[in-house]
Amino acid sequence: MIGTRICAFALVAALASISTAVPATAAPFDGSWQMVMMTTNGHCGQIRVGLAISGGRITSTSGKFVMRPIHIAGHVSGSGQVRMNGVAGPRKAEGTGHFNRSKGYGEWNGTGPSGVCSGIWTAVRA
Repeated sequence: MIGTRICAFALVAALASISTAVPATAAPFDGSWQMVMMTTNGHCGQIRVGLAISGGRITSTSGKFVMRPIHIAGHVSGSGQVRMNGVAGPRKAEGTGHFNRSKGYGEWNGTGPSGVCSGIWTAVRA
């Protein structure tokens, strides 16, 4: 009985430490960022989006496209490689690129009711 309780306590303690640990490699990119997506092909214009990075996970904090909120989710690796996906109503986009400690840059491609758009993106710390 005591052995079972000790094993259960050890398992709970191990899971708690794993779930709260933030990867040390992602920390240089953690924080608030402002991203601008510039269209180089198509008619999507210039789109501004606020981003938050925490533990390598990217989420959007602000931004609208054609009066719809932009939802971005993605990941930045310890080396700064980025992969993101975005949705604004029926419009979808995906992007890749790279972050360093102070800025980010890359390319994106999107589709929606009005056709295909693509371009480049840049980001700076907010």
